[in-house]
Amino acid sequence: MSYLVLKNATLFDGTGSAPKSGMTVVMEGDRILEVSSAATVPPSARVVDCKGKFLMPGLIDAHMHLGLVNPAISEVVRTNHPGLMAAKMFINLKDSLEQGFTTARDCGGADAGFRIAVEKGYAPGSRLIVSGPPLCQTGGHADDRTASEDRPYIPGKIGFMGYVCNGVPEVQQAARDVIRQGADFVKIMAGGGCASPTDPPTTSQYSPAELEAIVFEAESAEKYVAAHCYSNRSIRLCAAAGIKTIEHGNLMDAETAKFAKTCGCALIPTLPAYEVMFELADEWGLPDYIRAKVDVVREAGLVAIKNALDVGMPVGLGTDLPNEHHIYGHVALAQQAKVQGAVGALVSATKTNAEILGVSDKLGTIEPGKLADMIVVSGDPIADITLFKNYADNLQLIVQGGKVYKDVL
Repeated sequence: MSYLVLKNATLFDGTGSAPKSGMTVVMEGDRILEVSSAATVPPSARVVDCKGKFLMPGLIDAHMHLGLVNPAISEVVRTNHPGLMAAKMFINLKDSLEQGFTTARDCGGADAGFRIAVEKGYAPGSRLIVSGPPLCQTGGHADDRTASEDRPYIPGKIGFMGYVCNGVPEVQQAARDVIRQGADFVKIMAGGGCASPTDPPTTSQYSPAELEAIVFEAESAEKYVAAHCYSNRSIRLCAAAGIKTIEHGNLMDAETAKFAKTCGCALIPTLPAYEVMFELADEWGLPDYIRAKVDVVREAGLVAIKNALDVGMPVGLGTDLPNEHHIYGHVALAQQAKVQGAVGALVSATKTNAEILGVSDKLGTIEPGKLADMIVVSGDPIADITLFKNYADNLQLIVQGGKVYKDVL
């Protein structure tokens, strides 16, 4: 078994505790063996001196889309051959890891094959948790047909595409089908979105009976349901049905946050998507309908996070970035720090995300027995959370499962 030792580091363990200087982390294989100021260094270990550097857990992106390679959902499958789509998705996957996201949850688009490719070392990238295609109703978010089209829905072979299903029998079959295909959880579209052509974010989608049927199927397979929703109505319907994670949730008011918390929900904000689309709208040539929707939800996202925090609702962190712009993942930390502070944002991206996604037994904090996922940062991100913007220079060591992906120390 090989040993890797990071010594003399300023350690932020992800729990929210104050950083500790002069710390050493010993890794054995893919696991953390010891965390101490006086750790025993095995004679055969590779030792890396991290003096003056900031050591912390690998980041977790709880909401990303490898296959959202065009900001307009209706154009993703139409304008990309499957092979081209896969190539773009693997680039996005690599970009995610290079920003320090050693784990990511793909919320619609990546199939189990992408997860397996990373596990087997066929492609570099974030360790993946995948849902496969998101379930959506006719005319709902992820139905790529415009209002003027009169054709049956035909899903693409790869990339961001919805699984259109209506009524209890169909949603049950669809949930069973994505689970059969290797999904780690079931993703649904329970309200309108910014990138789809026919449904405003203020709407709700799927009936209580349909939502409950999807939750039943997921829980029967020992999985959970994540729901895309913005409006208070959609969030309340999802919470009452037993859905675990509210994705986006920008329009969530204080009373809805309180209700969702009592139902056991967690919030996954996705602030970078709106900021990047707002800044690059002209460059990307975004259609007017997307610009108008982004205006509705962009500023509201920070308020929704505060509403969640005020009632003790767990708040994770996601990027949700469209196009080939996963390199803007750092915006998630900087934006959430406006409400949570730098420590709060870093905890959301590590410990809290691991807890929400059900992987806290192996990820999220630097503790003995957990997977050896960690990054070394030049500078102090608690003092300056924007250090992650220049990740190419400031992320000097990336370790994933005990393997060194990047080392420029």
